[in-house]
Amino acid sequence: MPAKIEPVPNEPIAIVTFEGHLDVDTVRQVFVDTAVIFAQFEGDVYRIADIRTAKIGFVDLINIVKAVRGGLPASSIDPRVHGIFVGQNQFARMYADLIKQLGGTPIPIFATMEDALEYIELERQKQT
Repeated sequence: MPAKIEPVPNEPIAIVTFEGHLDVDTVRQVFVDTAVIFAQFEGDVYRIADIRTAKIGFVDLINIVKAVRGGLPASSIDPRVHGIFVGQNQFARMYADLIKQLGGTPIPIFATMEDALEYIELERQKQT
């Protein structure tokens, strides 16, 4: 299974672990599935994408960005969805830059899951 989604109980956070090759269909399904999870929360929600063992090619990256631009639910350009990457994939920064150009929120990239979760905590404290 290329993507495993784990909602954090009672929190507006979903952790998505990607493994193996990523393509537009996998990412589209993740957006649809996390939209269902996020529907129970008002306000900002957070999707952590663990890409440490994921592989993606340039063409797949472009196809994902095109799909996002086309309007997927809970996508990276949804203003209430804050995407976060864990892992240094060669295309992570490129994706983050392209999404920002499309008007999406900045996508920070962290080395560990702990750092990503701490970032969310700090962001949520800023909002209160």
